[in-house]
Amino acid sequence: MKYLREKLTDNSLKVRIIFTAILFLFMFMGVMIAGYYLLPEGLLKNKNPLSSWETSGNNFILALQIFFFNMLSVLVIILGSLFGQKKEEETNYFSFGYLAFFTLICINGTVLGTWSFSVESEPVPLFGRIIRTFDLIHRAGLWEMTGQLLITCSTAHIATVLTSGKNTTTGKIRDIRLMKSERIVLMIGVVSMLIGAVVESIAINTR
Repeated sequence: MKYLREKLTDNSLKVRIIFTAILFLFMFMGVMIAGYYLLPEGLLKNKNPLSSWETSGNNFILALQIFFFNMLSVLVIILGSLFGQKKEEETNYFSFGYLAFFTLICINGTVLGTWSFSVESEPVPLFGRIIRTFDLIHRAGLWEMTGQLLITCSTAHIATVLTSGKNTTTGKIRDIRLMKSERIVLMIGVVSMLIGAVVESIAINTR
């Protein structure tokens, strides 16, 4: 855990992305498989009250609806990223944005593993669920989760509330500065989520 924590807080954005992606794949697949075998089908179906909204029949409007709904998760990640914690002997602060991101990944893995989608569809076998995750033409999940991952990594060093041991200091949000590479990755993450929204809107309206 100490090794992974060091990699997730590394000063290199590339290192943060690589190790977050590795953890993401293991966690998402692990939770999905566990949910498939251990949890009842439809466990989380219609459990999110925020998802109860009428979808548009227009692909463009529906894509915007989905995009802005999914940006709520980005807001949670960024708010979490404003808080950082480290032990006194550690160099960098661990962003709470990671906790938000991996919580979302566990929820997504459980939804897929228990087939708890809000849109009615016939459940498919485990292997089919794994394969469909990587169908970037017809499935939005990987686009959206990749976007969340990139946003999480690019904002991992923006914390203004810093806790080191028993000491906590508070900075100002206006003093937050992103490196050029972090700004680029942040924008790629947002674009990835927008692509996911477009893919999902087309999939919904062509069923």
